[in-house]
Amino acid sequence: MKNRTSYFISNSTNQYGGVNMKKTILILSLVTFLLPFTVSCTIQQALNPSSQSTEPFPIIDMHMHMYQWDKYGDPPPPNLITNNTPGARSDTEAIDAYIAEMDRYNIVLAVGSGELETVRKWKEHTPNRFFGGIEFPKHTEPVNKRIEEWPDINEFRKLYESDQLMLMGEITAQYAGVALNDPKLEPYYALAEELDIPVCLHTGFGPPMSPYMGDPNFRMRYGNPLLLEDVLVKHPRLRVYIAHGGYPFLEETIALMLMYQQVYVDISAINWLLTPEEFHAYLQRLVQARLGERIMFGTDQMIWPETVGMSIDAIESATFLSEEQKQDIYFNNAVDFLKLDKGKYLPGSTEYYDESGARIVEVVTSEIRMRPANPGDQETVSVNLQLSGVTSTAIQVTGWDIDDVTETVMLINDQEVELPAEIVADVAPKTVTIELEEGLLREGENTIIFIFAEAVGGTTGFSILDVKILLRE
Repeated sequence: MKNRTSYFISNSTNQYGGVNMKKTILILSLVTFLLPFTVSCTIQQALNPSSQSTEPFPIIDMHMHMYQWDKYGDPPPPNLITNNTPGARSDTEAIDAYIAEMDRYNIVLAVGSGELETVRKWKEHTPNRFFGGIEFPKHTEPVNKRIEEWPDINEFRKLYESDQLMLMGEITAQYAGVALNDPKLEPYYALAEELDIPVCLHTGFGPPMSPYMGDPNFRMRYGNPLLLEDVLVKHPRLRVYIAHGGYPFLEETIALMLMYQQVYVDISAINWLLTPEEFHAYLQRLVQARLGERIMFGTDQMIWPETVGMSIDAIESATFLSEEQKQDIYFNNAVDFLKLDKGKYLPGSTEYYDESGARIVEVVTSEIRMRPANPGDQETVSVNLQLSGVTSTAIQVTGWDIDDVTETVMLINDQEVELPAEIVADVAPKTVTIELEEGLLREGENTIIFIFAEAVGGTTGFSILDVKILLRE
């Protein structure tokens, strides 16, 4: 593996709007298929021009599985690509083997699915490192028993409301002959939207010969990402990501993501099952379509821990990716999608400096979405500030789909701060910097509120993509 070194400046904002409502405080800037991922990387964090430190950059595996070691037989079958047989002969050994890869490549969080019992076992073995979900309706029980089960929606609700599960899916409806827009899935989509649960959807292809290998109803066409369109229109706040890059439905995946900017994609399985050339060509097209800030790393780790490293190698060998783009894929995009606090995972300081020497504090790095909204709807973010030595302050706001400043009200510590006309941005995001009165910001916690005041020209909302506080010392 290579060591990757770069300057980590800040998490850039999706120019089309990320459609996550994660608010981060003081930060710098999933699946039924097969396999895992690994990577080694180092960054230099730019705290100021003369002070730099080298620390490992974190990775989030957005698509892995919490399976039994003997799910596919004893001994386990070899890896489809390397022909290596996994060494684990117990569930504990299988968990430890994957965690060893997490430690090796600084995977700070793994988002995965399996049967409820095994998900609990993985999470109890190593708390705080896994987000778990139930793989349904099709899954495999040891040994090679294909089962179709649809969770009771009321029991499902209890599991989410008690934080026993934090992911819906991987939803493997395609293996049961159920299309992504089938009414059978509607109760699950509605619950996920209501509780704001991230949803992982299997799309695209499956293991070769699937209709002859235990899934007679599997059909490729049921995994076409465009089938999600009516679902997304009905559930505009559904937080969903497409597994396996939507492969091979490239054009359909791009079209869906360009239109519905709340949709993310993971590149699990295809990053080690496909040839490097095929994978790179597919990934490059997604990036060329300006979707780089909604592509997330995943391994589809099942029983072969080595797939972690294979998945990372596929990213590291993609010469068309910049270091910043790799960091987005490895970590930043998943943090935004999952609404996590980056400061919990990033090494070093949570502040940095711009070229003028102003200390910058990130308040929002992914979209505050107020579309659709009704007059009076509001979103609040908080930020803790250290103001010792500060002589002047400013706020930098990036807005999108703001048709007139009269529809957008910003309050800082309950005092209205008028947004200038320059932020009006109906087509592309715009950034404005506003000087703040002395004393408006205070030591410790500060609150910033955005309110949808009135509809302009028939529009029903706006988005705030980025907010920074500038502290001049």
